[in-house]
Amino acid sequence: MITYLRSTQYRTKIKKREQLQPGTWVRVERPSEEEKALLVDLGMDQDLLSDALDPHEVPRVELEGGWTYFITRLPDTDDQFNDFTTPILFALGKKHMYTISRDNLDRMWTPFIDTARVPTMQKTKFFMLMLEAISNQYQTRVSSINRQMRATTSDVHRLTSRDIRTLSEYERKLNDYLDALLSTNTALEKILSGRLLALYEDDRDFVEDVSIEFEQVIARCKSLLRTITNVRDSYRAVMDTRLNETIRLLTVITLALAIPTMLAGLYGMNVDLPGEHWPLTFWVIVILSAGLAGLLGFYFLRKR
Repeated sequence: MITYLRSTQYRTKIKKREQLQPGTWVRVERPSEEEKALLVDLGMDQDLLSDALDPHEVPRVELEGGWTYFITRLPDTDDQFNDFTTPILFALGKKHMYTISRDNLDRMWTPFIDTARVPTMQKTKFFMLMLEAISNQYQTRVSSINRQMRATTSDVHRLTSRDIRTLSEYERKLNDYLDALLSTNTALEKILSGRLLALYEDDRDFVEDVSIEFEQVIARCKSLLRTITNVRDSYRAVMDTRLNETIRLLTVITLALAIPTMLAGLYGMNVDLPGEHWPLTFWVIVILSAGLAGLLGFYFLRKR
């Protein structure tokens, strides 16, 4: 699906257009073969277009045929080929700017269209504003994970195997985010050189600000990953301690029951033993066995 959107310096609200005009944002999602051919006819590189629709494509920036191509990944997607991120291509041509994705991005672009007040004709600034929106998406997702983790790990001693599985899922998601964010920030640093995209002083400041935002999200992802590792190590230590306590208790019980078992075995033999015919022999043996077992158990429990 191809949608034409445009805003001007005097009418900054982004609105749909029926025809392609200079300074238009061409929004492409789940393109058909005919739409792909149309994009190639408009001057877009066919190989990079195919890369943008690859579910496993990594973020990068390239300059090809006078076009600047910036591939990054968005957080959370309904794409069946991806767990937590999906690729998107920003293509900045001489007259237009294109966004191409294999996923429906209404969840992201709808609020962006409602709030953005930068003319689409200012391609570089508009592009940076989009990257800032992507950074905000990551910040929102990471903050949500942080809140859920705090609720899950409030007491390490009460963690269950289900909580550990949940933390492992958070870890996979954060690692996926981190891979996308690191590569995207590297691509942004290349843009700052000015060789891939013409930058005015204000544009350069904007790129630096967006790069700083990505670095902050990266730092937070790394912090949460360290927290998950520490919680998992603490959980393992708690479980090892519980296991050792259980084994120690069972060992003490086994040793304590060894004496009654031995006495019962001796008096169960078919031979004459002292006091065998005495009426109170049974109770004496029971009391003696219980007393010795209690003393032995008390000794080992006290000595840990």
